[in-house]
Amino acid sequence: MTNIPSRDITGECVGECRDTVREADERRQSEINASEVPDPEPTRSVDSARSRNEAPGFLGGHV
Repeated sequence: MTNIPSRDITGECVGECRDTVREADERRQSEINASEVPDPEPTRSVDSARSRNEAPGFLGGHV
């Protein structure tokens, strides 16, 4: 236990202290933002689904 850096015990950082997880997250997010991803096609509207008056499960399914 004497080999544990004081930063890990106290939270105080002396010297070079980097948050490598945060740096990797920011780097990956910038890569994602820079990539060309096509927009998905919009979903089609199903008008019959908007005007349903039947009770849930009317086709025999469970509620």
